[in-house]
Amino acid sequence: MLQFNRQPLTSLLITSLALILTSCGDSADQGDTAKSSSPAQKQPGQVFPYSHNPQRLAKFGPDTCVKCHEKEVTEWKSSHHAKANRPVSVKKDAAAFTPTRRIQESGVTYEMVQVDEAFKLRVLSDDAPTLEYDLVGVIGETPLRQYLALLPGNRFQTISATYDVINDRWVDVFAGEDRLPGEWGHWAGQGMNWNANCAYCHTTEYDKAFDFEGNLYQSTWIQQGIACAECHIGLEEHLIASQAGDYTSGLSRLDPLQTKENCLTCHSRRDQLTADEFALGDRFDDHFSVSLPDQPGLYYADGQILDEDYVHASFEMSRMAHAGVTCMDCHNPHTLEHILPAENNMLCMRCHETGMLEAPIIEPVKHSFHAEGSTGNQCIECHMSETVYMQVDWRADHGFHSPDPLMTKELGIPNACSKCHTDETVDWAVEHAEAWYGEKLESSRQRQRARAISKAYNYDPAALPALLELAKDEDIAAWQATYTGLIANYLPHPDAEAHLRSELDNESPLVRVRATSGLAMIESGSEALIDQLKDKSRSVRIAASRGLATRNEEITDPVAAKEWAEYLEFNSDRPQSLLIKANTAARESRPEDTLNYVQRATELDALNPEMYHQGAILLSSAGLNKEARKQLFKGWEYAPHDPRFPYSLGLLAAESNDLESAIGYLEETVAMQPDFYRAWYNLSLAYTRLNRPEDAARAMQQARGE
Repeated sequence: MLQFNRQPLTSLLITSLALILTSCGDSADQGDTAKSSSPAQKQPGQVFPYSHNPQRLAKFGPDTCVKCHEKEVTEWKSSHHAKANRPVSVKKDAAAFTPTRRIQESGVTYEMVQVDEAFKLRVLSDDAPTLEYDLVGVIGETPLRQYLALLPGNRFQTISATYDVINDRWVDVFAGEDRLPGEWGHWAGQGMNWNANCAYCHTTEYDKAFDFEGNLYQSTWIQQGIACAECHIGLEEHLIASQAGDYTSGLSRLDPLQTKENCLTCHSRRDQLTADEFALGDRFDDHFSVSLPDQPGLYYADGQILDEDYVHASFEMSRMAHAGVTCMDCHNPHTLEHILPAENNMLCMRCHETGMLEAPIIEPVKHSFHAEGSTGNQCIECHMSETVYMQVDWRADHGFHSPDPLMTKELGIPNACSKCHTDETVDWAVEHAEAWYGEKLESSRQRQRARAISKAYNYDPAALPALLELAKDEDIAAWQATYTGLIANYLPHPDAEAHLRSELDNESPLVRVRATSGLAMIESGSEALIDQLKDKSRSVRIAASRGLATRNEEITDPVAAKEWAEYLEFNSDRPQSLLIKANTAARESRPEDTLNYVQRATELDALNPEMYHQGAILLSSAGLNKEARKQLFKGWEYAPHDPRFPYSLGLLAAESNDLESAIGYLEETVAMQPDFYRAWYNLSLAYTRLNRPEDAARAMQQARGE
């Protein structure tokens, strides 16, 4: 019997789910439909209400709290939180659409126009009909506003044409990326869906409520913007008691760590593990799993922000967070502004002049080698340098790194010196930094990390001993987790396996998650995964369940199995979860469900060839070879030079005993990639079946690399 070597589906990529967030800010505004009602009572045109439950909002919303807390509510009204989201408003938005504005991007023209009291997005193309969408909501206020278009299925999509408030212009936040309809990241795609990616952090008491069967959202919120109930615990009891003159009952103050954990739920790039179930006082890691620099492309090798990372991980990697500094040590909880001026170093010197929290004492002029009052003498200019995102939104790095121009020269990592001294060369910056701080920088863990992690990103064998050495005495959990995640890439090396096993009971769930995920990749990892199903952190239990699921093994613990099922159901509007559900359905002989999940997954990322390749593997495993062929042909259309598609088509043809077709596909495969040894092997087997011994021998020689 002809045995074709099929590569089983051993893992499905679960990428960290990045929130599509933006800066926000200028007055709490309910739009022109502030007196909104529940979904059943909505008036015509109220498709994006300020509140779905005004009765609940009236109990403990800002308008109720202001009676006793006027100062705090007034401060809050000026904040980015208050203006994180709102319905469109003729009063506030007409100027952005007057006159009618146009920008060109990705081969089309976007036209933003006001029609009576409504706002529209028109997509104009030379070779397609004009498309028109209602713009119903707004994310943010300054420095930019992102408008929300209503699409079928109650989907609110964050359009890429964005209003630059400061310069009174429209820009495309993805200018130059040429994002196309059907791509995950196109503004009409799932990657830019407000319900799934933005709303949790831009509304109060949000419930995504995705209906998979109906393929629609039934999302609700009690208030647009982030208000009192998102940060204060015991409000309802406190307000009821206060009406009777009791102003102490119900009050419960979060400790600094709990407050920080609440902030992190939004100010982080993370995967959401539960169905909007985080409650004040809960642990972050029981509801979210944060992304770290072990995932290439998110951070520079030294930990500086590269992609949109939203503060949390950067801060957790810093010495300041390790020393116990939290958000409220620097930020007013209601205005969100600094509690002291940063421009004259007063905020930083609050600790670094007094030794508070064991901070090292610093004399700014002596430390910076820049005159007092100069830009170079400002702590934040050197240690919190800014990066621009979305064309106009400058965001400060919260990793508190030291500028190191030598790493710019060696590894292309940015440094604060060159960001300021744009008229000077990198060599000039290296010369000064080495003269002032050379010995300190050379011995710094920051530089050691940068070199080791940069090697790891390139899968350099030399990175493994360097990472293991760094891990020996690393006291910052986020960095230990980063090393562990990168060390996992060197499995099955025994030193890598030994390290991962040693970290399974690490104090930090960040580390345990990565040790657990890594061990899922080795043959002997099952026992460890089963043990981790009982970990005290849900994030670790989810990692263990994912590992077992991708190995096609049973999740034996009922609590962990239930959590895993709930995780997949909540994230069933994301292709990665749908492919995992398809894999389960295939194993359980549910071909209709397998096909349904695969089709829905590919719809969400329709121009991604990998979706079709993974989908074809799953369909084939469910016995749906006809549908698998369709997937492969579609994927091959998008990736005509990817040899995996003709190779997989060859395997399918061989399974149906169509050996002539199998040979044709496999010959095309090896023509595209001559060192595709597995394809040569299968080609040799096919030649043998058709009694072509000379061709079979030649192909087997190639399979052996001879």
